[in-house]
Amino acid sequence: MRMKQLLEKFYTKPANDAAVDIVEKYQQEWFSVVNFIYFANIVSQKLFDENEKTEKEKEYKKILLKSDFLLPDWIALQVFYAMAKLSWRIKSSCTWLPNLNWTDFVPYFLSETKKKYWAQKLCILLYWTKQEHLDKVVEKLKYQWFNVIYAQDGFSDFDWDAAQEALDEYQDTINILLVARSTTKIPLQELWTNRNYQKIQQNRILVFNTWWLFDFIAWAQKRAPKIWRKLKLEWCYRLFSDPKRNINKVINSLAIFPYTIKYIILWK
Repeated sequence: MRMKQLLEKFYTKPANDAAVDIVEKYQQEWFSVVNFIYFANIVSQKLFDENEKTEKEKEYKKILLKSDFLLPDWIALQVFYAMAKLSWRIKSSCTWLPNLNWTDFVPYFLSETKKKYWAQKLCILLYWTKQEHLDKVVEKLKYQWFNVIYAQDGFSDFDWDAAQEALDEYQDTINILLVARSTTKIPLQELWTNRNYQKIQQNRILVFNTWWLFDFIAWAQKRAPKIWRKLKLEWCYRLFSDPKRNINKVINSLAIFPYTIKYIILWK
């Protein structure tokens, strides 16, 4: 039941639909939270397990189910979802999930939203990562004509007063906060967002919890060449290029085999 509840929460439409639906949802409610999930999250946070969960793991599960949009990321999750669908463990019109990974989708969303509206219509706020990386992210986004109105590194509590002061200079805007810090062991950004939910509502903010996106924008982490991405082997490239950061993610993703037996074949 826990597996079914989570898998049926996944957003199943392609990126272009997701970009439109997220903006429409935001403009209806004037706040929204977008989270991403890949198979390593499920394993490391014991999302399918009934027992032996820490308080943070329980909170994380509730956060994901509370998401306005829960976007699937990585090939392992796509494969597991397809097997669950083919075995009738979940009801869905989608057989193969879109890969709406944060590395590609967030830049796509920003670009498409800027095309549909105009640059000043988007107010972008940034939170977390090192100051040196943050400065590069701000510079690169501004070079692409994005309206970055506030940026703060991750070594102090978010200054909501300063962010609100920056937002007060604009009216009738789409206010996007990119939060970029988490690990497979501790979902820091999701926990932070959940604990600041009231502030997010009050300031009319659309939040994307984007993992290490800033590191890629600042080129502190490099993307895999396009051929690797087309072959669905970016995970392999990342493992070889930065094993310390990615080894646990890959190991957890390989748990797809015992998870298939336990939760699909045996249905436990």
